[in-house]
Amino acid sequence: MQRNLLSIRPLFLRGVGELGALNAPNRLFRPSVALMHAAASKRRPGKIPPKMEKLRKRFQEDNELPVFLKGGGMDKLLYRLTWVLCFIGLAGDLVLWFGYILA
Repeated sequence: MQRNLLSIRPLFLRGVGELGALNAPNRLFRPSVALMHAAASKRRPGKIPPKMEKLRKRFQEDNELPVFLKGGGMDKLLYRLTWVLCFIGLAGDLVLWFGYILA
């Protein structure tokens, strides 16, 4: 009988199933229902920390600002810096392409 690498079953894969090690993660890392209930019982619904309440009020207020600018001055700085870097990259790309076309 001729044996190849696919016909040899290593010891650590015995009893795992037809797909071998591919079935193992589903069975090994699936949390049990009891663990999920224990984790859920530790949470107190309705209790929001004061810092989260303050942030929620700031980001939910209707002041005609997009959400990515409601963080304050640092958000505005990062937003403008992103636009500047995009235009610099676009200008560099155009210079590169026109250099190839005109050369």
